[in-house]
Amino acid sequence: MKSLNLNFAIKSLFGRAKQYSSLFSVCAVGVCVMLSVLMITDGMLVSMTGKMRQYYGGDFMILHDSQNSLEILEEYNDIIAALREIVPAGTEVSYRYKKDSGDKSLFFEGVSVKQRSIQGVDFSLEKKLFEKFTFVEGGIEDRASHDAILISQPVAEKLGVHVGDSVVLLMETIDGLKNTETLVVTGVFQDSSVFGMYTSYLDYKAFKRVFGIIPFEEMIGAPINPIDKVCVYYPDGTPSKRELARVQSELEKRFTMFPLSFDKDAWHNYKPAEGESIFALVPLSANVSELKKLSMALRAIVVMIVVMLVLIISVGISSTFRVIILKRAVESGTFRALGMKPSGLMALYFTEILLLLVSGTLLGFAASLVVVKIASAYNLSFVSGFDLFLTGGHLAPYLNVGETLVLLSVIFVTTLGAVLFTLRKLVHVSPVGALATVT
Repeated sequence: MKSLNLNFAIKSLFGRAKQYSSLFSVCAVGVCVMLSVLMITDGMLVSMTGKMRQYYGGDFMILHDSQNSLEILEEYNDIIAALREIVPAGTEVSYRYKKDSGDKSLFFEGVSVKQRSIQGVDFSLEKKLFEKFTFVEGGIEDRASHDAILISQPVAEKLGVHVGDSVVLLMETIDGLKNTETLVVTGVFQDSSVFGMYTSYLDYKAFKRVFGIIPFEEMIGAPINPIDKVCVYYPDGTPSKRELARVQSELEKRFTMFPLSFDKDAWHNYKPAEGESIFALVPLSANVSELKKLSMALRAIVVMIVVMLVLIISVGISSTFRVIILKRAVESGTFRALGMKPSGLMALYFTEILLLLVSGTLLGFAASLVVVKIASAYNLSFVSGFDLFLTGGHLAPYLNVGETLVLLSVIFVTTLGAVLFTLRKLVHVSPVGALATVT
């Protein structure tokens, strides 16, 4: 019986191609638009998250209540060692010092460009993270002289420098004086977003020199390593809230920890007790509340589009199919007169619409892959501020298989449910009644 229904459905669809063309088009176009918007939006958010991870050094940070002090290296070393035991194998645990305040400029042959952020980084600890950068020239490399610096493409173009050229970094030292350091450009990365354009990554030892730490080391006869955060990066994907909670719980067994919060202001507004030494695990999303709102807004827009298209598909197909079935009253009456039960007639028509949905969805999915391929072919880095959502200057659509399957399941369930509701009364019409509808 199932094969008979399928054969009849295939013949019916081809035989009534003109009648079913509108239903097929609604399904294919709707699925194409939904999946295209979904993949492009997901890709934009993935790119934005990627740039955030690069700028903040990973998926979460560990901060200390006296994070700007140079006297807490030992405590940071303890928590770094603990993290390397707690997090999964292959996870990068590193440290950084970020200099955002004061005058910071790069000079090359009389041309200067101000920098918003200079970050001292031990590149050997963050190889996997820096591999995610889109380098147009060079990359990260181990240099015995420890004078490497990575700069953005817009800054490199303004300075007129290339990999191998020496630039001079002017920056305020720890005691407020001006200091300069000659550095070699070892990598130029493509990023004109708020996170990358005026951010440079400097070898950690070179950072110590220009930051004026060396005289203090010579004074006390011991190394001083300024750290303002410990960075943890999961190369295989952003950790879930459950994973963050697990890491927090493990750290609480060894250190005094601030309660896990996704609001960074809660930590900044916290006033530790005198003599208290406390750490805080700060998730990536807690650093950029405004971008989080932007992400939610994009998601909300996509949800609205998806809901509207699902309604168009389900309502449009069910109402149009009802008209088609009414026009096939003679056929329905004939089947009933030959002894077919209402359930059999419903299964017959249900197979038709199911076959139409499957074929329309497959075509829509294939078309969406073509659409996003075309969309990703154009370099959109010229659009001011849009590079935040781009990878290498291009849209990078991302196919979330689970999300796609859920969406298609919703389309099938709502559409088939609406069709079943439509057929419920039509298939119970008697043969005489069915024939009477066309007389």
